[in-house]
This record gives sequence, C-alpha cells and structure tokens, in this order.
Amino acid sequence: MSQNYGALRVVRVRLPANVPADLQGTHHPRGWIPEERLVHLLTRNETTIGRALNNDILLMDPTVSREHARLIKDGQGWHIVNLTGQNTVRVNGRPVPGGSSLPVKPQDFLVLGSTILQLVAPQEGELDEANQIPEPTVELSSLYPELSATERSHNGNSTHEQLNGGIGTRQTGELPAVSVKKFWSWPLVPSTVANGAASELGFSWAEGEEENLLGVGVTMQFALSQGVGKRMRWVIGGLGLAILTISVIVTLIVSGLIGISTLTEKGTSSIVVALTVPLIPALAIVLLANFIDRFEREPWFLRLAAFLWGAIIAVPPSRVIEAFGGTMIQNWLGDINNPLGSLLLGLNAGIPEEAFKGLGILIMYWLLRDEFDNVTDGIVYGALIGAGFALVENFGYFAENTKDFFWVLIIGRVVLGWLSHSTFTICFGVALGYVRHTRVRWQQIVIPIVGYLVAVLFHSAFDFVDWFANGLVINETDTTIVTIILFANYIPPFLAQIAILYFLMKSLAHEAAIIREFLAAEVSSGVVKVEEYALLQNSFQRTKEERRILWRYGFKQWLRVKSLYQTEIGLAFRKWHVSMGDKPKQGDVQPEEVYRQRIKRLRQELVAVEARKNSKQTVAG
Repeated sequence: MSQNYGALRVVRVRLPANVPADLQGTHHPRGWIPEERLVHLLTRNETTIGRALNNDILLMDPTVSREHARLIKDGQGWHIVNLTGQNTVRVNGRPVPGGSSLPVKPQDFLVLGSTILQLVAPQEGELDEANQIPEPTVELSSLYPELSATERSHNGNSTHEQLNGGIGTRQTGELPAVSVKKFWSWPLVPSTVANGAASELGFSWAEGEEENLLGVGVTMQFALSQGVGKRMRWVIGGLGLAILTISVIVTLIVSGLIGISTLTEKGTSSIVVALTVPLIPALAIVLLANFIDRFEREPWFLRLAAFLWGAIIAVPPSRVIEAFGGTMIQNWLGDINNPLGSLLLGLNAGIPEEAFKGLGILIMYWLLRDEFDNVTDGIVYGALIGAGFALVENFGYFAENTKDFFWVLIIGRVVLGWLSHSTFTICFGVALGYVRHTRVRWQQIVIPIVGYLVAVLFHSAFDFVDWFANGLVINETDTTIVTIILFANYIPPFLAQIAILYFLMKSLAHEAAIIREFLAAEVSSGVVKVEEYALLQNSFQRTKEERRILWRYGFKQWLRVKSLYQTEIGLAFRKWHVSMGDKPKQGDVQPEEVYRQRIKRLRQELVAVEARKNSKQTVAG
C-alpha cells in the first residue's frame, strides 16, 4: 500500500522569451478545467523529476532536462539533488550546484528550469495551535534572479497576477501562492476558547456529541450571527415571512383559478399535462445546477430558497406590473400588432421579471456575502431562480394552450427554451459573482448594473420577437417565415449560454486554484491530509470517493465525509476572501479557527466509525 508523503504543486511556469508562442500556451499551468498535472503526489521516499517519461514526475517544460532533479525524504527530512551541472535548480531562490543537494522544508519553493513548484507536506513533529506554520513570503525576483531590472519591476510591482487561470486578478508584488501573509496577523487561540466561541455560534461540541451534519455550517453561522444586528434580523425575518405568505396566497389563487378554468373548459388531461410537463425542464435545471456546483457547494436550503424565490415570490409582482403595463400600452397604441407595440411589450416583460428575479440574487449577496463566493455561485442561484419562475409560467401556458398548441409549447418551452429564463437571470448572477473578484469600487457598482441591463436586453429581445411573430400570424404572413423567425429567436440565448459556459469553466478552474493555494499551509500544519488536499481539487474523483463511502459505510458516514471535504474547502475560500479584503469577524475567534476545529472533530468521528465497522467485520470473520 503506497503512502502519500506530500505533494508538489505547480505554482507558475515562466518560459524564456525565446520559446515559441505555441509552446508558451502548451506548457503554461492554466487551462479550461482543473488539471491533475498541477498537483503531483509524492508516494515514494525518492522522487525523480524531469522531462523523460521514466521520471516519477513529468514536467512539460522545454527548459527542464530529461533527468533534472531528485527529491528525497529521509530521516533528516526533505532535500533536493541537482542531477547535472547544466540544470537550473533553486530552493527559495538559492541555487543548488550540479551533483549537490539542499534541504527543503514544507512550503518551500523550488525552481526547476522555468517551473516554480511548492512542496506541500506535513511538518515533521507535532505542532501546537499557538505555533502554526506561517505562510512563506518569497519575492519573485529571488526565484528568478536572471530577470532584468525592468522585468523585476514589471513583475514585482505593477502586474495583475491571475490565480492559476482564475477570472479575477489581484495586484501583488509576490507570487500568488505566497501573498497571504495577512492571514496570520490574527493570533490563533487555544482550542478551549475556540470551542467556547463555537458553542455560542450554535456548534454543539460537547464531549460525546456528534456534529450536526445537516446544519447551516461554519460559513452560514458567522454570516447569520454577524451580518446584521439582532433587531434587524427580526425585521428582515418578519418582512420576509409576510412577503412569502402574500406571494404564496397570490400564486395559489391565480394557479387555482387557471386550473379550475382549464378543468372546466378543456378537461382533466389538460390539467395533468400542465402539472407534469413543466416539471421536466425544472428538474433538469436543478440537476444541472447541482452538477455545476462542484467545489465550494452551496447549502441545500439556499438552493431551495433560490428556486422558491423564482416560483413563488418573483411571479406575483411581475405579473401585476406586466398586466398594468400591458393595459397602458394597449390604451396608448390601440393596435399593438406592430414593431413598436412588440418592442414595448417585450420591455414590459423583461424589465420587471428580471428585476424581481435578480432581487433574489441581490438579497443573497447582501445578506449572505460570506456564502456568495464567486461567478459559479451567481450562475447556480440564477439558474435555480429562473427554473422556479419558468415552472410557474409554464404551468399557465400549458394549462391554457395544451389542446391547440401542445407541440409548439413542447418545442418552444421544453426542448429549445428550457434554459431561457435561467439564462437571462444568470447574466445578473455572473455580474454579482464577479464583484467578489474585484476591489475596484466603480466596478463593484457598474458591473452589476451592466449585468442587469444585459439580462433585460436578452429577455426583452426574446419577447419582442415572440410578439412580433404573433403580429405576423394575425396579419396572415406566410407561416414559413414566422417559423424561421421563431426558431432564430433561440440563437441569442444559445450564444449567451456559450458565453456563460466560458465564464463557468474559468470560475471552476479558479475555485480549484483557491484550494491548491490556500490549503497548502493547512497540509503542513496537519489540518488537512495530503490525500485530501489532492482529492479536493478533482471534483470527479472526490465524488467517486464519496460514493464509495456511501456504499461501504452508509448514509451518515457519507454525510460526514461530504461535510469534512466542504469544511476544508470552506476554509480555503475563507482565507481567499480575507486576501481579497474581507474584514475580520467580531469576537475573539475567527472563522478559520472554527473551520480547523470542525475538521478535526469530523475526522475523529470518521475514524471512530470506520474502526467500529472494521472491528465488527473482524469478529464476524
């Protein structure tokens, strides 16, 4: 059985200027999706590194020789050997002569050719909580001493260094992996203090008690306890409950009237169709959102709240405003079957619907900023709110038009347009998610406004074409032309979906990079295990491991494993948010320490359950 001694993570590849442009892109450690080659597990005491296929770690860097270096772990710790005199090997900027070696400590940076790697491994010996390993602060110029003065100034002071292919950029004078010194400016506290503060936040960590696996989690506890004052929470809760109650009543009354009318005029079959067919696209979007939410997963209750916002809260006010606006347009124009009438009716639908759908995302961002991490979250919440809204809207369409336009509705609302409402709302969600990547004040104001306007533009343009085609039908235009126009109407949303997919893939790669960077020190401190560190960055392998636990140990152990992984990822994201300017929380204990305590607790429970199961199997055998 192999043992994971540590890992080497690729921090950056800086190829020489004379390397062809096509190789620059080929060997750069950035990509569409998180790649396994960015983290190399160290499963042996001696690990060879080079460009030849027979090496334990293969680096696709043309400046790395076929047999470049050997990383060794022995009784004295780690050290790296430069195999030939022509190779470039450095440890934290210190050159390693050919045939010689230098000691390497966990968190140290290695330069092999043009590739910067970091050793991620547990620190030798026990660490107490007051002496956590600090984040290293190595200057870029020390790792690349051959840089000219101009290059050092450019790379060290004025560039925006992307986080391993992430969407956002940040200004830094150091490598992205080591620019987190501020995390350790807060003093860590003993576990007894941390447990006491955690209990005040709602965590029951008394001896013998188990973790609440379906609770709100560390992030939500801090967000709810400190986001707003107690009196304001009561006000917001009461107002929210009142709005929810009114919206439910209105939705039920309107849906009931539509159902009774359909049952009376068109029979039971129409009601059955109206109640079942709209569930298909809604369920598909829910499953898609769950698939998208791969790394820092959103709590199930927030995803449910987003769906219910679209289905219950956003629908009634939108319909009221649309009915009022439609009447005004009708009275003003008289004949609305013309381009101007179609345009106004399109805006009449797009503006209020995207406003009330987008309001749900905005409230989540404002009240639960700690939980709203990035573009991925904006896409997930936007998709779910759009799915809920479309579900109720489709119920009305199918209830009223099943007998006359059944296949038209199937093609338009289910086959081609199943993502339409979600696509429009996601435009605003992406904009809000991007705000979490920037500290620039004007961007934090302008980008969400632009996102809302884009959502309105796509929505209104789509409805404009629908109304325009309806006018052509009334004016007895050739049905072939109308059909072509209606099919072409789905092209802009499809193009928007391609753009959203691009942002999503970049955001997922950014999430994996956050885990790689900000959990490196936690591995050295013993908080996160090496195998967990590698697994957390590969969502498919992590899901496979979670399923293995489910089949072997049961549902509760599966929940523990998922909670452990999500707590570790939550710790990485909390540290990233602090690096992006989030302020410390009030009180003596910061979320980072509560995350660490919960990780320790969950791991103890996992080991205890596994030991009990193995003991039973031994006795039975």
